[in-house]
Amino acid sequence: MKFVKYILIFCSTVVFSQNTTVFCELKKSCQEISLGAAVDKKYYKGYTTLQENVIKSLSEGKFNLKTNENFPLPYSFVCSGSAGFKPSALFTLSKENLKFKLDSIGMFIQPLPLRGKNSTLINDQYKFNATFSNLLNIFYNSEKDNLKLDTLLIKYSKENPNSYMLFWTLVQHFQYKGFKESYLKSFKNLSPKIRNSEYGEIFYDDIKKSGKLVKNSIFPNLEFKGKKIFSSLGKKYTLIDFWFSFCQPCLEEIPKYKNLYSKYKDKGFEIISISTDRTKDIGKWKKTIKNKELQWQQYLDENGMEAKFYNINSFPTTFLVDSAGVIVKKNIPLEELDNFLEDNLK
Repeated sequence: MKFVKYILIFCSTVVFSQNTTVFCELKKSCQEISLGAAVDKKYYKGYTTLQENVIKSLSEGKFNLKTNENFPLPYSFVCSGSAGFKPSALFTLSKENLKFKLDSIGMFIQPLPLRGKNSTLINDQYKFNATFSNLLNIFYNSEKDNLKLDTLLIKYSKENPNSYMLFWTLVQHFQYKGFKESYLKSFKNLSPKIRNSEYGEIFYDDIKKSGKLVKNSIFPNLEFKGKKIFSSLGKKYTLIDFWFSFCQPCLEEIPKYKNLYSKYKDKGFEIISISTDRTKDIGKWKKTIKNKELQWQQYLDENGMEAKFYNINSFPTTFLVDSAGVIVKKNIPLEELDNFLEDNLK
C-alpha cells in the first residue's frame, strides 16, 4: 500500500460540556501517530493524557479527551515508525478548536496551529516559538545553546509573565534536565495566576526539592531498609549513581565504573549505586548485581520513590560528593571523573 503525501488526522476532544477539536495535516506519513502528554502525568490529574492512544497513519480517527477549560495543558504529537518515535515540541490545549499543518514530525519540531481568529492561546504559541526558534530540543542542545536558552527564558518571562507556553516549557525542561537557577528565576517572574495555580504550586514544590541537589549543597542522607547511605561514603570522594536494571545506558556504564573503582578504591574513592527498580523487577536487579560482579555498595529505592521526590527522572544520574556528603559535581562524564580523581587522590 502506498503512503499518501498528505494525511489528515481528525481528533475530536471534549472539555466538560464543550467540544474541542484538534486537526493535524502531515506532509510525511507515520506508521502511527498519537497525541500525548508533554510533561509528567501528575499535571493531568482528572484530565486525559492520551499516552496510550494511537491512530494508524492511513486512517481517520478521533481522540476523546477531557482537558482544563481555564488553564491550558501541554500536549505533543508523536510520530512512531520502524526507526522509533519522534515527538514534537509541546503546544497548549484548552477549550479552543485548533488546526495544525505540519511538514513532518521531527525531534521537537514546533507545531503551530493555523491562524484563524484572534486567540490569546494561539498568539502565545506563535510568539513563544518565534522567540525560541530551534532552542527547545531538550535532548540535543549544545552547551552554548543551553546557555543561550537560559538567558532567553529569564528575559522572556519578564516580558511575557502570562505565557502558558513558557510555564510548561520550564516544567518540561526541568523534568529532563533537573534543577537550574534560570528555571526558578523565570518561574518567579510569571504572573500570580500561573504561579499560584495548582500547577504552579506543584512545579514550585518540585523545583525547591531538586534545588537541594546542586553543587556545594549537602546530598540528603537517604535511608533504605534502616541503613543511611552516608555510612557508605568513601574517605575522600564518592560517586552516587541512580540507575535501574533495565536502563541500557546505565548498563553500558558499568564496565567503566568497575575500572574506576578498581583504580581508585584504595585511594579513598567509593561508589554508591541506588536502583529505582520496580517491585516486580527486584529479581532482575539482584541478578544484574551478581552477573556484573558489582563490588560496591548497592541500595534499592523501590519504585524510585526517593528519586521521584527529588525529581531525578533521567538515568543514569550521578552525584560526586566529598567525605562530608557535599556535592562536588553532578553528572560528571566518566573521563572527566577519571582526571578529577587522578588529580585529587594523591
